[in-house]
Amino acid sequence: MDQSKNAAALEGRKRLGPMTKKPVRRYTVDGKRMTSDDLQRLHEYLIEIETIAIISDEMRVVVESEWPELAHKLPPK
Repeated sequence: MDQSKNAAALEGRKRLGPMTKKPVRRYTVDGKRMTSDDLQRLHEYLIEIETIAIISDEMRVVVESEWPELAHKLPPK
């Protein structure tokens, strides 16, 4: 690619702004892949509740990785 095309491509990226999405992580809980909709519902649920009494180790990893600010709602290990 010549320099003028490269400069135009870079200029186009600047206009779009920085990427705001987090990298997509894939999670499997109880042998089922969690979709982005599942993660969104889980996040909304975690915001609404005060604490969780019981949680699987797999789900704990999801919560601690995706929303560390909500990990205080999890039961002790």
